[in-house]
Amino acid sequence: MSLQQLFRFLARSRKTAPGPGSPAPDVSPASEQASDNHPALFDRLALQTAVIQHLEWCVLFNDHLSVDEQQAQQLPPLPNAEDSELGRWLEQVRQRLASGDPRLVALTEQHRRFHQRAQQALVRARQDRMDLASTLLNTDFERSRARVLELLRQLQKTGP
Repeated sequence: MSLQQLFRFLARSRKTAPGPGSPAPDVSPASEQASDNHPALFDRLALQTAVIQHLEWCVLFNDHLSVDEQQAQQLPPLPNAEDSELGRWLEQVRQRLASGDPRLVALTEQHRRFHQRAQQALVRARQDRMDLASTLLNTDFERSRARVLELLRQLQKTGP
């Protein structure tokens, strides 16, 4: 599925999925399932919500990318890596882990890289350099976007 197809699909389905401004996925002890006497640090539902919220952010990014700076002010603000729902969830989970889980560290780094590439593409688009923005979107941005999803899905499969 291409990035544009994904955006169209998500735009159609965002009425039913949690959107920007929805509460961050719950990682509180009450929502966790015990498995082999170890709490589920990566609750399956919380991870699924994180995936959805990341994809919702991508839709909002696409909305910002397709309008000029003045029109973008009419849209909901585009959160940065730390303020995004996925970023807040990552911070909550990181605070709960005494030792840094390498999977979480990799996901956090890739998530930051993804947001940096998105910001770079937006700046280029606002400078009327869609040629450069498109190149970035089709290379580094797309690789980062796919890697964030891949890391989230690995956490879903492997669990704690």
